[in-house]
Amino acid sequence: MLHSGMSVDTMIRISRAFMGCEFELVLTGAEKAYLTDAAEEAFELVRRLEEDLSVFIPTSEIAEVNALADQHPVIVSPRVFRLLQKAAELSAETEGAFDITAGALVKLWSSAESVPNQDALDAVRATTGMQFVHLNERNNSVEFTKPGMRIDLGAIGKGFAAAEVVQVLRDARIETALVAAGTSTLYPLGFPPDADAWTVGVRNPLMNNERLTTVKIRDQAFSTSGSHERFVEIDGVRYSHIIDPMTGWPVKGLLLACALVDDPIESDALSTAFFINGLEWTRAYCQARGDVGAIIVTQEQPGDDPVVHRIGTLQDIGGA
Repeated sequence: MLHSGMSVDTMIRISRAFMGCEFELVLTGAEKAYLTDAAEEAFELVRRLEEDLSVFIPTSEIAEVNALADQHPVIVSPRVFRLLQKAAELSAETEGAFDITAGALVKLWSSAESVPNQDALDAVRATTGMQFVHLNERNNSVEFTKPGMRIDLGAIGKGFAAAEVVQVLRDARIETALVAAGTSTLYPLGFPPDADAWTVGVRNPLMNNERLTTVKIRDQAFSTSGSHERFVEIDGVRYSHIIDPMTGWPVKGLLLACALVDDPIESDALSTAFFINGLEWTRAYCQARGDVGAIIVTQEQPGDDPVVHRIGTLQDIGGA
């Protein structure tokens, strides 16, 4: 029996491939047909969002911005403009660790056949920084003040899609659901059947079939960033797909970073920022905010067991 008082007869699990991952919905309610229709509506929204946001779709709004915004202002839809504004706010809040203008650096490393030399990195880094992006609220336009810039919403797009899907489900009066944007961002909505919260597992990045810890959450977003699933290999060496925009180099140090906060857009971006900025910065940030929790997984030396650090609000949330 749900705490929301719903009569639950059906639970469905349905997934679709979007944004380079599997979007999965687990929905609970009285009528299977109604749940299925809501899921299909949500997936159609994610499909449209991918068409707007993907740097890999030549006709997307972001691809148009990347192609033309260093020549003249490019008008985007209100929804995309609001996301860019949020990205700018989060970039400032994380001291530049989260930065959608690192797209050129991401492209450089993802296509590299050898480690880029410092001159190449410095040249691309010179085009990186939200201070070079002008967002005009009067007409929802985007303009780059440096040539060669490239924005990439890979570290925030899935969180944005998850937030939009949650709203679709709420509008459909679905009170119990689990929204999963791949392994990047989860949003447990309401109470699961026969429990007072959803239990989310954090996998060991060194041994994928092993859980390091669990977190009990509901009506909050939980995002994870790490290099154990996505990386680039050059000359037999694995490099993280997460690039530090301040150095131009793939991030080294942490094994995993997770963020817990109300907004899926924030959690997606913050998990990346935590991974880049490290344990102590994350601890100070969560303490200053008060409404953000984090799990940071470190390893003292190669071969050592991972160490789990629960920070901020996650110190007080159940888990093992």
